[in-house]
Amino acid sequence: MSPDHPLRLLADTLAVCPPPPAERVAALGAPDLDWPRLLWCAGQHLVTPSLAAAGHRLGLSERLPAEVRDYLDGMRELNRLRNRDLLVALVAIARALNPLGIEPLLLKGANALLPGAYPGAADRVIGDLDLALPPGAEAAATAALIDLGYRPGVSAHPPPPPLPGVARRAHHAPPLLHLDLPVKVELHRRLLANPRDDARLQAGMRTHVYSLAAGAVARVPDVGTRLLHNFLHAQINDRQRRLRCLNLRQLLDFAALAQSRPDVLTPALLGRLRPRRRLALLEYLAQAEHWLGLTYPPDLPRVASARRERWLQERVLTRPGWRRLFVVLDTAAGLPPRVARLPLRLLLTPGWLPWRLRVWRAGRLAKAGGDPASAH
Repeated sequence: MSPDHPLRLLADTLAVCPPPPAERVAALGAPDLDWPRLLWCAGQHLVTPSLAAAGHRLGLSERLPAEVRDYLDGMRELNRLRNRDLLVALVAIARALNPLGIEPLLLKGANALLPGAYPGAADRVIGDLDLALPPGAEAAATAALIDLGYRPGVSAHPPPPPLPGVARRAHHAPPLLHLDLPVKVELHRRLLANPRDDARLQAGMRTHVYSLAAGAVARVPDVGTRLLHNFLHAQINDRQRRLRCLNLRQLLDFAALAQSRPDVLTPALLGRLRPRRRLALLEYLAQAEHWLGLTYPPDLPRVASARRERWLQERVLTRPGWRRLFVVLDTAAGLPPRVARLPLRLLLTPGWLPWRLRVWRAGRLAKAGGDPASAH
């Protein structure tokens, strides 16, 4: 990838350590810089507020075009206001759950709401509140959130009932949306979708109580668990290695937290993973080093496949044909189990096929610029 590519320049600016090269910093003040493309790239990766913070940290803000500086500062302030509202909602939820004997465990972005979580956490874009519950607490917790004004999300194309046992085996309950606030909550039965990965992650997890405002308390995972959860979520939910994609927001969380706690990155942390995941974690660390300047842990080995994976990732990021290729390969890998479940699905949920056709048609109309509502 060219050093002048917007994604390369964006990653250099967000680097956690060491500071980006002087020539890369100077490039942000170049009169011919394609700011619309760079800002679009930051928006795609949900790191615009982090880019604004990096500009101030590196002393670049005064050198930026006025309209760019105003846009970045505005997006940063809006994100901080939203995170403040999310923290208020989190406190209210914890206060409602604590009398029931439930101390919700904060997952993913919810941890970034806590002061001093890691450098740059205040500017993280947070989509929802992910909270893990003790076994058997889901019904009581859901009822408490409903009393606070949360309701199950309503889809434009409600799916038919799932196959027997599918909803029960999901790693989190259906999202709950607040009636008046832009807040979504996911109550987790497990930390991860894959039960085997989840069992290994939870086996070594340590948590501690965190006192929120107004006497509310929640639980926070140890730093090692947070790093592994970030990595495993990227592999399982985002299929990062299978698609060779880059989620810069998630990688920035990982790199910033790892850089602030280098003592955690040890062979013992690697041992908490299933053997097939250990190679991928070392590749993930190498990606954090390559993109964001993370100091690679000296106690962990380097793997030859990391260079190949970075090469493939850059091809996917810069060449649409490569991206489509890995999407096709990923889809093909998932076909056998889907085909195996199809007869049972058609037999037990006869509305599934019409629903899939409606969703497909609405998507086609949306891409063509039509009105999805006219499809009904």
